[in-house]
Amino acid sequence: MTQFLTAIVNGLALGVPLFLVASGLTLIYGVMGVLNFAHGALFAVGAYVVASLLGGQTVGLGAFVIAALAGALVVGVLGLASERTIFTRLYNQGHVINLLASYALMLILDGIIIIVFGPGIYQTRPPAELTSPLRLGSVVLPSYALFLILIGLVVAVALWWMLDRTMLGVRIRAVAFDRQTASALGVRTRWVGAGVFALGTALAGLAGALAAPQLTVAPGLDAVYIIQSFIVVIVGGLGSIWGALVAGIGLGLINSFLITYAQGWESFGMYIAIAIVLLLRPQGLLGKTKLQGA
Repeated sequence: MTQFLTAIVNGLALGVPLFLVASGLTLIYGVMGVLNFAHGALFAVGAYVVASLLGGQTVGLGAFVIAALAGALVVGVLGLASERTIFTRLYNQGHVINLLASYALMLILDGIIIIVFGPGIYQTRPPAELTSPLRLGSVVLPSYALFLILIGLVVAVALWWMLDRTMLGVRIRAVAFDRQTASALGVRTRWVGAGVFALGTALAGLAGALAAPQLTVAPGLDAVYIIQSFIVVIVGGLGSIWGALVAGIGLGLINSFLITYAQGWESFGMYIAIAIVLLLRPQGLLGKTKLQGA
């Protein structure tokens, strides 16, 4: 029973960073029509920022949260800068040009990571308060995994509230539905686009920061996560925040159960899942053509 519950908790925790990265990707795509191939590199920047700030030391929860928010902020600023200098000129150029531009940005960011942080390996530890497992009678659960699940729930609710219950969300959905009409009605589409890009990339940075204690932070990290995040977006459905949540958590659970009960198969879990979903539902689990907040 303990092994089963631990597999569920670990699966949910594995799914949270995937959800954060994929929700940022699908938010940017749903509103701006850009598939940002550099999202994995931005995830890696968030992980590197936290790893370098903490220096491999075990710190308190407060210090860890501040470092994670710093990682998200740095990546959000990078995303805003890239939108203002690169993507704002390419919105009407088609998906191929945008993909090529984001791929070039990924290569640039990879180079910057090596220059700034070096080619070495970084290790990050969970906060001191979350290093010991949580014991509920005979059940032992990993504390940091529970923390990640809580963060995932908070972010999911915050995104839902922002998109469905605020005037900012109304403007974002208006731009996603018809950019030109929204502009004609007085929506400042330029700033909405910049804000969405900053938020979407900040989510990738937050994902990297929170996932750092579970990973070996080293060159090549971005390649792993960009593939996984695109799989989550495709399985969940392009433009669907809730699809990203369902797919991220679902794929995290699949990986966790394969690691626990069928070691050696975990590398194939995501690819089997995407094949099944594309066969049965090509548009993804909750896919729509425009941004879906709820």
